[in-house]
Amino acid sequence: MTRRVLALAALFPLASFCQVQLFLFDGSNETAIGSSLSVGTAAVGDTLETRFRIRNVGSSSVNLTTIKLAGSGFVLSATPTVPYILAPGSPVDFKTVFSASVPATYSANLTINTLTVVLRASATPASQVAGVYLDGSTTALPTGATLDFGSVQTGFSSSHSIKVDNSGGVNAAAVSVTGPGFQATISPVAPGASASFPIMFTPTSGQAYQGTLTVGQRGFTLKGQGITPAAPTASIVVNNGSLVTSAQQVNITIPLGAASQAFATGTLTLQFQAAASGATDDPAIQFLAGAKRTAAVNISPGDSTARINGNPSIALQTGSTAGRILLTLQLGTSGSQIVIPIAPLPVHIETSGGVVSSHELTISLGGFDNTHSISQLAFTFYDTNNKSVSPGTITFNASSLFTDYFNGGLYGGLFSLNAAFPITGNVALIGTAQVALTNSAGVTQTQRIVF
Repeated sequence: MTRRVLALAALFPLASFCQVQLFLFDGSNETAIGSSLSVGTAAVGDTLETRFRIRNVGSSSVNLTTIKLAGSGFVLSATPTVPYILAPGSPVDFKTVFSASVPATYSANLTINTLTVVLRASATPASQVAGVYLDGSTTALPTGATLDFGSVQTGFSSSHSIKVDNSGGVNAAAVSVTGPGFQATISPVAPGASASFPIMFTPTSGQAYQGTLTVGQRGFTLKGQGITPAAPTASIVVNNGSLVTSAQQVNITIPLGAASQAFATGTLTLQFQAAASGATDDPAIQFLAGAKRTAAVNISPGDSTARINGNPSIALQTGSTAGRILLTLQLGTSGSQIVIPIAPLPVHIETSGGVVSSHELTISLGGFDNTHSISQLAFTFYDTNNKSVSPGTITFNASSLFTDYFNGGLYGGLFSLNAAFPITGNVALIGTAQVALTNSAGVTQTQRIVF
């Protein structure tokens, strides 16, 4: 029994060790570390800060009993208080700081429980390391210093001017800038030379940004905050505010409440609710550019009017059916809607004509009925002396004929009509005709149709 207990006790530390892994951590990414790690080079009197992450990769908790660092030049920073229970899958972070008073190569043993990693760093004479100066300052930045670009609206930029002084260097100082949102045009600075350049911060979204300026083997943190201003208030204006009815082409604009401070995108959508009996839609109600019932909306800083499909306005065709046209603007997280009522109208006649042959008269009419309810047609013929021709007005109940036609739904309220009348007698005596068309909104009488 004693041997078995000792064996289990000996295996327990090994099992705990296998559950713990050490990583470099840059605030976003973890990079696994082997048995040794070089943290870089610092000038005498400068510091190098390195962030580490301990992660429990096992399925049971681990008790961290030891986090220590032995060796000159290195110290621990922001370490958790041990003993520290690390749950399965959980991490805990800490830092090391390297600083040296004389040029040399330094090393230290970092121990976490039974895991040991050798840390190495080099210190060079301060005179041989390129100095980095911010915005005209005469005081060099310490390694690891943070360059804060502040809060910047998306689409705008802020900058810092950086001077790299390599007058005491023995090697060219390579310079680089990394990280989304940060840009610079740079090149290595030769020994004995100095160079200045701007670093630009241009955020594309409202989030925190972080990057790195590297000069030789020294690193500096870049940070900035993107700000996305709220989209400006916007309204939908139709036909400059004038009345809208069927069979029109009207302009749609989207004026802003104030000049925009931001970029914004959205969508303008068209819907139609028919009021005419039996109608469900009118395909002629549509935008006249791009997609028939959707349009892209874009706003740039300084705009006072949104652009619709890239233009200041968009044309809308109102069709030939009574009802409600709904325009909905979705802009960022806000939106607005306007309803365009299309009132019922008496039948509208756009074309008319009459043709005479030896045995019949034909009347042709073209127009629209936005109520889809033509019920009665009344034809009156007049002779060349402007007198009504016997038998007088001829009426025709066209309700079922037009109902079947409109229910097809292909042409909205548009129609064309040919009505033929056989004649006996002297055709030349017929001079004109007039037609009355009745729908639910009233009666329309044509002008005299000349044969």
